[in-house]
Amino acid sequence: MPRYGRKYEEFIAEHSEVEEWLRNRPENTKRKFASCLKRFCEAIELKPIEWRNLDKFEARDLAWKYVQPFIKDHSGTAQDMLTALKSWYRNKNGEKLPFDSGKGGKHYLHIKHPKRALEHIPNKRETYQIIDMAGSLRDKSLLLLLFQSGVRVNVIEHLTYGHVKDQLDKDIITLKITGDLDHKLRSRDIPFYYTFLNGEASETLKRYCEVKHKNSNPETPLFPTKYGKPINQRYIWIIVKNCVRKAGFDAKAIWTHTIRKAFRKIVRQTPIDDDDKEQLMGHVIPGSREAYYDEKDVELIREAYQKCNFTREIPESNHVKMKNELEQLRSLPGMVEELKRELAAMKGELNALKKA
Repeated sequence: MPRYGRKYEEFIAEHSEVEEWLRNRPENTKRKFASCLKRFCEAIELKPIEWRNLDKFEARDLAWKYVQPFIKDHSGTAQDMLTALKSWYRNKNGEKLPFDSGKGGKHYLHIKHPKRALEHIPNKRETYQIIDMAGSLRDKSLLLLLFQSGVRVNVIEHLTYGHVKDQLDKDIITLKITGDLDHKLRSRDIPFYYTFLNGEASETLKRYCEVKHKNSNPETPLFPTKYGKPINQRYIWIIVKNCVRKAGFDAKAIWTHTIRKAFRKIVRQTPIDDDDKEQLMGHVIPGSREAYYDEKDVELIREAYQKCNFTREIPESNHVKMKNELEQLRSLPGMVEELKRELAAMKGELNALKKA
């Protein structure tokens, strides 16, 4: 992983188009993208805007020639560079660099991720075990929001109190996820999508807001640090890893995006329309089906979400305990009658002894 110096800030300040491109992006993304673009432009001896104005095939070939030396030994770095360069070029009227598709080809970079082989996507019971290890009301609310809404982790960093302020008296909280909240939507040409919170997630968020946001204005980060700044993705990653470890799971096998996959696991198993499933995930609906899907019909999407069961599962031992208690309650009237009969018999015997 390359180290990025502070010179990237000077580079951004020198190029207004770059500054606009990176506006409202997370600081970590801003640093990576600007540093990659800076080193690339220095290598090809062109200004960012000059490279972007090239024919897309010529621009593609320069980018590919630059990243090729990194592919063998530093494939992750090569991928980061291509991601930054693709994003910058697309910023010009949305035109994409013509790299080969995932099927392979001369200009195709395939990265193997060994961590995926180790990944463990927790089921609902396991996910709640992780959530219950949260060390504060803020962290528990944050983890429940990640799990029950399925949002990408960068959304947590960008949510403000204003996004939920007027819904804290409702049973179900609606979240409209736009490109300003989830920057990955921009590269997928998705203007927005809806997801929701209900049950334990919404109740916990309400309690958290009552404690944390009594005097907050709408622009206050929903999950601020002690310094008042938005909680960053690195810190969220640490929270997830610590809770995973405390819950007794392998911290190498579960990370922040795995919680989103746990959400997906429940949505996938729910008998709702496939397009509703993709909408709740914030995915592009395949083919022509997208043209016939009404992403503005909040009520319809909310109904689909409510069919997804995110409530805790009662352990089997608790089922047995509850069954025994219920049987005892059902037998209580008979026990009362039996006690009355025994009491009447005892009174009869007592009266007989008094007469004797």
